Amino acid sequence: MSGRGFHDKPYDAGTLAKLRIFELYAQEWIPVFLSSPKPVFDEVHIFDFFCGPGTDSNGEFGSPLRILSQLRNYRGRGLAGWDNIPITVHLFDTDDKKIALLQSYVLSEKLEIPGVKIDLRRLAFKDALDEHREQLSNSRVAKLLIVDQYGVDEVSDEVYGNLIGYPTTDFIFFLSSSTLHRFREHPAIKQKIDTLEDSYDVHRAAVDYYRKRIPTNNQLFLGSFSIKKRSNIYGLIFGSHHPLGIHKFLQVAWATDEIAGEANFDIERENIQPGEGILPLEMMRPNKIREFESNLEMALKSGRMKSESDIARFCIEAGMTCKHSVAVLKRAKEAGIIDLDFRVPDIGRFKSPRPIRLI
Repeated sequence: MSGRGFHDKPYDAGTLAKLRIFELYAQEWIPVFLSSPKPVFDEVHIFDFFCGPGTDSNGEFGSPLRILSQLRNYRGRGLAGWDNIPITVHLFDTDDKKIALLQSYVLSEKLEIPGVKIDLRRLAFKDALDEHREQLSNSRVAKLLIVDQYGVDEVSDEVYGNLIGYPTTDFIFFLSSSTLHRFREHPAIKQKIDTLEDSYDVHRAAVDYYRKRIPTNNQLFLGSFSIKKRSNIYGLIFGSHHPLGIHKFLQVAWATDEIAGEANFDIERENIQPGEGILPLEMMRPNKIREFESNLEMALKSGRMKSESDIARFCIEAGMTCKHSVAVLKRAKEAGIIDLDFRVPDIGRFKSPRPIRLI
């Protein structure tokens, strides 16, 4: 996952997992802003700040071509708002050869899409942030930022502070194994990790570090996903100011990892194989799911869950999707603990939730 020679060989399994998450989230993100004939926002901007040449040595698509492919697919479906809102995809890199290669792939793959402006050029990450400060700071502009940095520390604490301050912005940034290794020595991380050699936990501790840097007046939701490549652990950090954004990311994460929803490896060390996590046998169900259900049941019995949005927030903060609450809600209703008029909490009703009544 390094920049030098990275695209001159086939993508490894870890890189493919990362690209799949980028693509699946873009697939979920795009129709949110283009489905309505009267779009809520004035513009849509997607940024890929480290776009690369577009493919690996086998022609496997990288993030920029996957994003454009998703836009082309949605263009073909005729989303109602497509022609009513300007769409711009910004593809930047500091290597002229990579930019030229990517341009050739855009043409050869017929990814010049009507209604989509492609801003493809040589531009460094910091310069790109400076140049687009007005758009990034505009609450009338919907933005998705992909910061797939090549193992360097482009996302400093200062840059992170800017990212979480941009309104109406979802972002995903990549943490290299070397960056996570340095996190081990950070005072705020050391005290949280029993064994500093344990790479499985360091990314979780890093997410906690970033979460604690969010100001109290900033309603930002953070999510994460860990990726293993041989003996190294890499990480993705996701941020959104909207519960729908983080919920869609969690749906993508759980579609990728049905055991814990946060890694492309057995991060819980439970030795549960894909498919076994949904078995009814209690002994085969992942600890994370069992712990979540137990905590939610206690929260319901205590009366803390007063509405649909309380359930949704409880799920999000636990790194779960709303569907994970269905079995608990059903059991609590059948046991006469609560009464409610829904089966699955609807994240779309976060601001106008249906009530939960404690019996």
